[in-house]
Parts: sequence; C-alpha cells; structure tokens
Amino acid sequence: MMNVFKTTFAAVTLGVMAALPVSAATINATSAKIISDGPRGTLNDRDNLANALGATDGKFFELGYDAIVDFYFGQSFIGAGRVVEITNGSRDSWLEGVIVQVGMTMNGIFTLGTTASPNPLLNTANGAFTFAGGPFNTVRLTDITQDLPATAGNRGPTGGFDVDSISVAAVPIPAAGLLLIGALGGLVALRRRKTA
Repeated sequence: MMNVFKTTFAAVTLGVMAALPVSAATINATSAKIISDGPRGTLNDRDNLANALGATDGKFFELGYDAIVDFYFGQSFIGAGRVVEITNGSRDSWLEGVIVQVGMTMNGIFTLGTTASPNPLLNTANGAFTFAGGPFNTVRLTDITQDLPATAGNRGPTGGFDVDSISVAAVPIPAAGLLLIGALGGLVALRRRKTA
C-alpha cells in the first residue's frame, strides 16, 4: 500500500512539474562577423567589434553606414531580443536604424529565418524586437541610417547604428525534458531501494 502511495505521489509531482512554464534565460552575443563593411568612426574605440559583445557596459561598436554584421550566441534562441544602442546626441535629431533579421548559420553560411519586428528598429525605440519561428542561432543587423530622414548637419562621412550589446532569449528546456529527468531519477531511487 505504501508503494502505491509513493508511486501516485511521484506521478502527481512530476505531472505538476511538467505543467509549470520554464522561462528562457537571456543570453548575449559572444562573437560577431562583419559581412559587409561600411564607413565608421574611430573615436572612443567605436571601431572595435568586441565592444558589441557581452553585457551592456557603455562601450559600443558603430556598424558603419550600410554595413551588415552577424552576431552569434553560442546556442540557439527563440522569440525575442533586445539591442542596446548608444546615441550621444538627441535621439530625435540623430536618427539611426537597422533591419534586424534572424536565421541559422551553419558551416559559415547564413540562412535567413525571418525579419524581426519592428522593422526597422530605430534608436528612438527601446531596442526590443520580436520574431516568429526558430530556433535560430544568428542575429543579422543591417544598417539603414542613411535611408532615414536626417536633420541638417547631423550626418557625417562616417556613422551608423551604435551597438553596445545584443541579447536574445535562449531556447528553454522543455517541460517534457524535466519529466524525463524526474522519471529517470525515480527509477534510480526505486532500484537502489530494492537492492538494499
């Protein structure tokens, strides 16, 4: 009778665990590659691609006009992301923008999955973007700053969207995975008890 109770209790516990949502962790870009370069400045180390990697720290990489840069995360991601952009002037008069696309890079070849929303992502927004499908492993930023309206005198010979950091939601462990782990643990416990 006690074994029936324990088995029922374990099944109910595992069922509850499987029904709980498993939130996705936020991960930052760990590496990047310039696909198509554009003119960028050098002041404040803004031409250093490493400034766009990792967590937000106030350092930034200026994409350069019309540049395309792929960002990699070391694992798959889904659903949403955020780009922290640095603008030293007024965001309303110093408009910069990018098109955000997500996809898969395998053996150095990028396959487009979808274009994120909003499109384009402007420095006046909060930097959040969403996309459908996945999982993906690459975020591609394409600078469109020169295509946007400019206040007279605010566009120099170099420039573009300034990326401090880029983050996405990692693929969460599915609830079924937790159920499997719990079931295997229960079988191991029963086996040890039986041999004892």
